[in-house]
Amino acid sequence: MDDHVVIGRQLGLFLRLVERMYADLKVDGLDLDRAAYVLLGRIASEGPARLTTLADDVCLDLSTVSRQVAALEAAGLVARTTDSSDRRASVIEATQTGSATFARNRDVWHSTMRELLADWTPEERSQFAALFIRLNEKIADRGCAHGHTGKTAKAGPAASTTTVDLSGIAPTGSISVASSTRESQ
Repeated sequence: MDDHVVIGRQLGLFLRLVERMYADLKVDGLDLDRAAYVLLGRIASEGPARLTTLADDVCLDLSTVSRQVAALEAAGLVARTTDSSDRRASVIEATQTGSATFARNRDVWHSTMRELLADWTPEERSQFAALFIRLNEKIADRGCAHGHTGKTAKAGPAASTTTVDLSGIAPTGSISVASSTRESQ
């Protein structure tokens, strides 16, 4: 069978399995969409930002970001403050509860990854990580080339773009983000 067909089928299976695993791994019993957890991860790891910046950073449209930030705000995970550079705008920041929730989710996700990859050698994990990063970067580049304006987090020591630590949440099909250059394993 053609490698491209096998890879395509495995990616589809991966997305379905991760979706199921994500549903099973929810911490704190919160019923939030994946997009909300993506935003919480961005805000908790990179700090406060305007809605437009968040939308660009996680490759989601502004209406989705607005809706998910409202859900996070209702859950007490984020708060709005006035932007000091433009008093008409607001900045979204993680609350202490939001930061703690993200940290717990990240710890559960890391533990699950360690469990799943326990029988892989360090070389196999490194090779997989490098190839997975490369695929995510290609997908992100393709998305940007097709009119999606979201920024891509690049991995590696020479990375110059913003790195968003989303390791506290399950990966989604909505965004393309590579591993963080910070300690995320």
